[in-house]
Amino acid sequence: MRFKKNKWFFSAVIVLFLNGCSSIAKIENDPMTQLPEAFHGYSGINHAQQNSRGDTLFVLAFSGGGTRAAALSYGVLEELRDTHYQLDGKEVRLLDEVDQISSVSGGSFTSAYYGLFGDQIFEDFKDVFLYKDVQGDLSGMVLGVFNLIEGMFSTTSRTEKAIAYYDKNIFRGKTFADLQKSDGPFLLINATDLNSQSQFTFVQPQFDFLCSDLSKFKIARAVAASSAVPVLFPPILLERHGDCHYQKPVWLSNAEEKARQENDQRLEGSVSALNYYINKENPPYVTLLDGGITDNLGMRAIINSVNLSGGARKRLDIIGGNHKPPKQVVVLIVDASTTTDTSIGKSTTLPSIGDTLSAVTDIQLHLYNTETNTLAKEELRQWTKAVSTKENPITPYFIDLNVTGIQDKDDRIFFNQVPTSFSLEKAQADRLIELSKNMLRHNPEYQKLLQQLGAN
Repeated sequence: MRFKKNKWFFSAVIVLFLNGCSSIAKIENDPMTQLPEAFHGYSGINHAQQNSRGDTLFVLAFSGGGTRAAALSYGVLEELRDTHYQLDGKEVRLLDEVDQISSVSGGSFTSAYYGLFGDQIFEDFKDVFLYKDVQGDLSGMVLGVFNLIEGMFSTTSRTEKAIAYYDKNIFRGKTFADLQKSDGPFLLINATDLNSQSQFTFVQPQFDFLCSDLSKFKIARAVAASSAVPVLFPPILLERHGDCHYQKPVWLSNAEEKARQENDQRLEGSVSALNYYINKENPPYVTLLDGGITDNLGMRAIINSVNLSGGARKRLDIIGGNHKPPKQVVVLIVDASTTTDTSIGKSTTLPSIGDTLSAVTDIQLHLYNTETNTLAKEELRQWTKAVSTKENPITPYFIDLNVTGIQDKDDRIFFNQVPTSFSLEKAQADRLIELSKNMLRHNPEYQKLLQQLGAN
């Protein structure tokens, strides 16, 4: 590796040393003095109303996992691009049927790049990000001799330096206004708010609670929040402005009542997280870190948005227009989590601190991922059941790509040995891309979908 795991550990030690120096947060979310009454800005419903949808409602979820996650997600996009089928007498790409992408951490680099630049991702994303030693570049900005000295006296956080790097070298100064103008799928870029202790999604309805305008917000800043690993990167702060006369929306009051009547604790948690921002007694700043803390798969943002709007049937009614129910709903999760092999239990020697922390993290991550997967699969079944009719039955397809789908033993060992970092060798990135494409091709549920569509 160009940037070894032990060097990353050394970086963390230095960072802990430098944490004694206070940094001042840079607030970049602009206030709005008055929120429009109608649907506005970058929102799922607004996007759906402005974009037509075919017979397939297609949702992708890109997990965290550094460049490993970004490469797997990219491979899935390539495979969908190369999969064609006939629709109304025309040959179309399955990729063009994707309606939404929800992402966290490393997966957010791929989703944001595709959302902004479309097919250009297949021309330059490998060189711009996948093949690039981003971790080494960021480390050099922090660990260089002059940078270390500067860091002892500067109030600029390491996260701000990462944002500047992402903005210049990856996302080219683009904002959510640029994303809204693109023809791509609707993006849910997710972070974690330490104050509300919940998932935070970069969409205008979430920013409404802050009396803030998302359109001018930099994509690089949102992706940095989504991937801000605790300790290594300080949080990103947003200000909760209070001058737009914001009132609790009807849909939130309805969700609150529904949660109470049905004793739905998950829905109650989602409602409580949003009510937090309405209470003026709470702290005025939102404190954002890695989205993988609250959901490493990126699926819960989709689940929460549907449930908060009153369910699948209600959401379809809100979108209205010329949107007829789809014939099939596809949820495809790209899970980049690995299984760590340690020496625990192989001898009477007690495990090291590193092995113990790694095992604890793996246990928590995989248990929560399993719960999220189970929930998502059941929610998908309920959504399609609620919207289906005798005249228009809807078929659900739940496609979960993870390490268990890697058939070859050597490939599985390779996958589990790829570190969670922002630095991969070119050969590693290419192999991960091919692995994700093969996992998708051989996934039984995906094969059923292709058969249904008549795709090749």
